[in-house]
Amino acid sequence: MPKIIGESLASHRELTRARLFEALGSLMGEQSFESITMSQIAERAGVGRTAVYNHFADKEVLLLAYMREVTSEFARVLKQRLEAEPDPLIRLRIYIRSHLQMIGRYHVKAGMGLRRQMSGQGASHLHDHAGLVGEVLIGILDEAMECGQIAEQNTLGAVHLIHATLQGQRLPKDPEHRELALALVETFILRGLGATEENVRHVTASALPSGE
Repeated sequence: MPKIIGESLASHRELTRARLFEALGSLMGEQSFESITMSQIAERAGVGRTAVYNHFADKEVLLLAYMREVTSEFARVLKQRLEAEPDPLIRLRIYIRSHLQMIGRYHVKAGMGLRRQMSGQGASHLHDHAGLVGEVLIGILDEAMECGQIAEQNTLGAVHLIHATLQGQRLPKDPEHRELALALVETFILRGLGATEENVRHVTASALPSGE
């Protein structure tokens, strides 16, 4: 009988899923999704291969569950950080930093091109998850345009360009260099959106909520 982790079968199931998510995220930070095997995931998670299949039929199902977890966590943290900030450009800065934190924590940078490696149905679900995240950014950009803080433009096109910029980032671990890299990304995106230099300076000089 497999060893039970946790205080009950329910907690065992949740802990096992958490281990599998962590293992998949770690592997995606090292290699392409296409090359990852269920055996690798089981070994990295420290669980039997049979246990993996007890939770997920294949690695696509695991990936989609993992992306749901990532999206839900990102949406929860982002909502908490945004709700007290009325300025659309500061909200954009919070979004940028939160998104980069998500990339670093969950290794979703390796998800670039994932849809090309998945079945049609899986790719469609993956697109839906990305869309949920993008909706938040669309709202922020629309508010910024209404306030005249950025140029009038195709919002959806701007979202794709911003996400492409964020996905390409690899932030330094050193705090000082990390902050300089973040400021560079923020400035690049703000200028690309047509923000004035005054607004750019205002945003990059602003204090962020604790935890940023």
